[in-house]
Amino acid sequence: MIWFFDSGIGGLTVLQEFQKLLPKYDYLYFGDNARCPYGNLDDATIRQYTEEGVEFLFNEWAEIVILACNTATAHAIRYLQQVRFPNRKILGVTIPGAERIIEGGYRKIGVLATESTVRNRAYKDRVHIIDDTIHIQEIAAPELVPFIEQGIFKGEAIEQILASHLKKFDADIEAIVLGCTHYPYVRSTIEQLRPTLDIIDPGFESAKKFASYLERHPDIEAKIWRGGKVREVWSKKI
Repeated sequence: MIWFFDSGIGGLTVLQEFQKLLPKYDYLYFGDNARCPYGNLDDATIRQYTEEGVEFLFNEWAEIVILACNTATAHAIRYLQQVRFPNRKILGVTIPGAERIIEGGYRKIGVLATESTVRNRAYKDRVHIIDDTIHIQEIAAPELVPFIEQGIFKGEAIEQILASHLKKFDADIEAIVLGCTHYPYVRSTIEQLRPTLDIIDPGFESAKKFASYLERHPDIEAKIWRGGKVREVWSKKI
């Protein structure tokens, strides 16, 4: 079984990408919808909530946890990997997304994300470790997640929110990173408003990297349950 954690329903977009590439495995998804959104919280609270969610999954016998949340990954993954759970496997979505920017040869990129992910410079810092000449614009769209959590993915309100933020990017950016795993739900409107731009989905990139990871680690792959089943757990129901 492969375990996922997200602040709400956004990580389901990541889970779906994993299921497409790796359909034979079992999955457990934990969404902390009782405390969503994380994007407007302070750094310490985000780390605390993420730690609690990951601990819950390890108590459910998790072998590998995927932080299917850009905000949680940006604020907590290093702490979780190096301090809290140094002997466990925890992977996130921001590094695969940043790697796609470099692999794609882009020189000027826009990142649409939550306030906390932008504040943490989640993509800018990771890209600049390798190439600090790539221009990264990170813009926060804090209004989107509450709408998406209510199942509102299209309509006038979504279009107005996206239009107001997308116009903040320079006209010559080459691609937009969906810097929150909720945002693939509104991808069609982004494509409608900025049709000439490439879209980078870190959830899709994470699924590709994870498939490669399993190929390189057959000992870990052998421990993952098979059957194609999915179990969802939500904090409101725990």
